[in-house]
Amino acid sequence: MTENTTLSRFKQAEYTGENRCLPCTAVNTVIGAFAAAVVGAGVTISASLLYGTLVGGSVFIASLLAIYFRGYLVPKTPELTKQYLPRWALSLFGKEPVVEDSPIVSIDPEEELLRAGALKECDDSDDLCLTESFRTDWDREIRKVRENDAGREQLLELLDVADKRVEFREHGDAFQAYVEETPVGRWESEAAYLADAGGAIALEKFHRNWATLTVEAKSDLLSGLRLFIKDCPACGGSPSFSSDSRESCCSQYEVAAVSCPDCDARLFETRV
Repeated sequence: MTENTTLSRFKQAEYTGENRCLPCTAVNTVIGAFAAAVVGAGVTISASLLYGTLVGGSVFIASLLAIYFRGYLVPKTPELTKQYLPRWALSLFGKEPVVEDSPIVSIDPEEELLRAGALKECDDSDDLCLTESFRTDWDREIRKVRENDAGREQLLELLDVADKRVEFREHGDAFQAYVEETPVGRWESEAAYLADAGGAIALEKFHRNWATLTVEAKSDLLSGLRLFIKDCPACGGSPSFSSDSRESCCSQYEVAAVSCPDCDARLFETRV
């Protein structure tokens, strides 16, 4: 135990353990093997096969140790991998960028919300806005959810986990729902969850076919609705659009988001 703890002090946590980049590890291992072969061959020519094997083996072992503790052998390999390794290569290692919370495209949310009377053409711009009646109803339902957890039944129905014990947890910035330790729902923040819980109740009144929609279609409508929210469900601030850069161990990509600057709650996010 003491030895492992001591060794762990030398590890570069940013690129090892759960954060290890498998493409980086594979590329650097090949580079280490090639370097060991070249050095070994050079020593064999100038000295003997035995010395060449020993030196080449030592170089390879040193390379593996560097990769183990640092996550890479060649400096800046993770940055180069993110920038230049093609997506098909990343996918071989299960590292192709995946946008979390991307809804399944099964309906046109804007068309459905317009037809339901939740959205309308803005009076002062060439855009869409919430109708006054829907905004009033949605705000009221969000307030109920926030104050006494109303709307739980509708949200459980949306998640297709009605009549089961659901536990809500915060995981970093995300807000997640679990049934017996299995995740069944995920939101960008608790504010996004409140918006969806209140939105599910409001849309049930406005959308006449709400009960017959699939779980994916309901999720599409609720996440799309968050784009038009005027007041943050968590702190009452005014949400705004922004762009941000997301980064995993092996890739980086841009996202567009709706967040509340007052409480730093993210309400909606999608990959650009």
